[in-house]
Amino acid sequence: MAISMRRVLGRGAVLAAAIGVIGVSGATLAGAEGQFTTKMSNVAAGFESRTWKDLNSDGWRTAIELTGCSANSRVAAPRLGLYRERFGPDSHYGTKGYRCVSQKVRGDWGRVRSGKYHFTVKNMGADWYRVSARKVQVFW
Repeated sequence: MAISMRRVLGRGAVLAAAIGVIGVSGATLAGAEGQFTTKMSNVAAGFESRTWKDLNSDGWRTAIELTGCSANSRVAAPRLGLYRERFGPDSHYGTKGYRCVSQKVRGDWGRVRSGKYHFTVKNMGADWYRVSARKVQVFW
């Protein structure tokens, strides 16, 4: 039985498209310029993360994901502020509020300029509030 070349090429195009879709969906955060994973255990407002350097070589968005988030009060929710370190006061890129009600929560600051960055846990409403996260992933 002869198979036409047109039919073979059609199947190849479908296969290539399927592989492309799988590749794009699998590259969600794995394509970031850099990333690190850490955790937070019973941290209060004022806690600062380690510093990372974003070269802005890929145009990737800066994002922080919390997995297994919990707090010592049901009204305490972590608020993370993103800061670009510089001589003098650090540049503040805004604060994202996280709700510890789902398995994974994500804050996204969009594309930021190159430089050294860290995040800080901001005031959560009371001095005695504490927040933990089993896994904290920072992508840039």
